[in-house]
Amino acid sequence: MKMDICVTNQLLSLSVKHNVKNFIFISSVKAGGVAAKGEYASEENQRDPDGIYGETKREAELKILETGRESSMHVSILRPALIYGPNVKGNLHLMMQGIKKGWFPPLPEIGNRRSMIHVDDIVRALLFLANNKKSNGEVFIATDGRTYSSRNIYETMCRVLGKSTPNWSVPRFLFNTIARLSGGFKYKIDKLLGDECYSSKKLQSLGFKAQKQLRQMNETDF
Repeated sequence: MKMDICVTNQLLSLSVKHNVKNFIFISSVKAGGVAAKGEYASEENQRDPDGIYGETKREAELKILETGRESSMHVSILRPALIYGPNVKGNLHLMMQGIKKGWFPPLPEIGNRRSMIHVDDIVRALLFLANNKKSNGEVFIATDGRTYSSRNIYETMCRVLGKSTPNWSVPRFLFNTIARLSGGFKYKIDKLLGDECYSSKKLQSLGFKAQKQLRQMNETDF
């Protein structure tokens, strides 16, 4: 993680040296911490960063904003929510493969809320910020403006794979029981069924609007 910060600092220095006009840093919502239960995390209700990954992203953000104040370079920070799209990695890929192979359990509908954004809209957001003078020195969260439950995501993946969605689900109390077995299990269950919702109203207020949403997706988007 420290290596990432060193690379960012070097890139910043070179950008200033060579009179780069716009520097847009792709950070993470983890840099702003986790919202209180029932709330949408925003740029204004900044909390402690979420984990080491969030800490390093926040450290890089602060350095970039400082450099922007001390130079004539236009700098902006973009914090994407959970990104999906072609060749997606991480938990979304694992979930997709599990559904495809038949071992991923049908998730219950518990009304949890998760924010997402398609990679194409991230690209649009980067170009938008680079061409908007009001974005200078600011931090922006990027989502598609909607929230999805874990069950919504599960059902979308079933549809994309051409699989029928089971008319039953694993009861929530079984996941709660598994979570009590160890801290590692609890972390994984929280990642699967917890809330991770963010507000992108600040970015939208400048005129940006995401063009894609989860229900439009096909197999190339996972």
